[in-house]
Amino acid sequence: MKKTFTLLQLLFVFTLPLFLLPSTARAQLEVGVCEFEDDCLFIAYESIQEESPTSPSLVVVLTAFLQEGGRCNRIDGLILSPAGGVPTLVTREDLEENQNFIELVVNRAIFTATPDVLVATFRYINIPVIGVQIPIPTNVVDLQARLDSDDPCLPITPLPVELASFEGKATQSGISLEWETASEQNNSHFEVERSADGKAFEQLGTVAGNGNSSVFLTYRYLDKHPFAGLNYYRLKQVDFDGTYEYSNVVAVTAAEKSEQLQVQLLPNPCLQGDCQLNLATATPGQPVRVQLQDLTGRVVFEQSLRDDGEQLQLTRQQLKNLRGVFILSAEAGQEVVRQRVVLE
Repeated sequence: MKKTFTLLQLLFVFTLPLFLLPSTARAQLEVGVCEFEDDCLFIAYESIQEESPTSPSLVVVLTAFLQEGGRCNRIDGLILSPAGGVPTLVTREDLEENQNFIELVVNRAIFTATPDVLVATFRYINIPVIGVQIPIPTNVVDLQARLDSDDPCLPITPLPVELASFEGKATQSGISLEWETASEQNNSHFEVERSADGKAFEQLGTVAGNGNSSVFLTYRYLDKHPFAGLNYYRLKQVDFDGTYEYSNVVAVTAAEKSEQLQVQLLPNPCLQGDCQLNLATATPGQPVRVQLQDLTGRVVFEQSLRDDGEQLQLTRQQLKNLRGVFILSAEAGQEVVRQRVVLE
């Protein structure tokens, strides 16, 4: 830690004069409007992003490439000093590791008033006495972002909803889902979707989003009636303008419940009436009444069955070529369970 602190101190001492140049001296530097290129360096603004319209900071994203060969090999990296931000050292190795992208956090008011980043190429010199390398700036470029409204070459764009985690676990109350966002922009809501096979998903419920946020937020949803065995879940994040994107899929095995009626139609959606019905009751052989209702509550299919542990094949004739969204229900004694199904 002591050596690192010493290096940072020396970097500050060696580079501070460059970044405190008066405006008249800066005018004599090489200037790049949105991008700059010479024989060894190409650097350009990629985007200027905001977490929310009221956020006090911006994220300046740049792309940079350092050429190799000849005098370019003497360049070990870049020192970037943005208006409203702190000097940042980026080596060739850093550029390669981050796929040539650089992110700088800046004060919104300062950078908007003076949208500049001073970019200095540097080379290392060894200081044997203290055993460290010191970056010595060479060429310096004043890279200007041009955020003026008359002819902007870069817009300020919002950061998307960033999903930090999405997990599920089985409990005696059902399957508990929890997810966390690191930032949100125009986040209307999340739709929680479930699947029995990991391919065909149905919507279970909706959880309201927080619109715009730059802090970590946690959301929860409880699936009180999961399928027996493995359940697959995903999130559909929807913006206020209707655009959406899906999360990764998580798989959770439901906890066993010895006294619970279960009904499951596979596959769901059911194609051309060719599907199977799975039943499970607390007592093998117990009579079960199965109904299929449309969204108005009208019963379109009804049959009394017994739980014999076998899958029941439904036919097109039984379902009478029904198409659309229906509610499948099963009743055994005092227990009633329901499932939303789609017939196509």
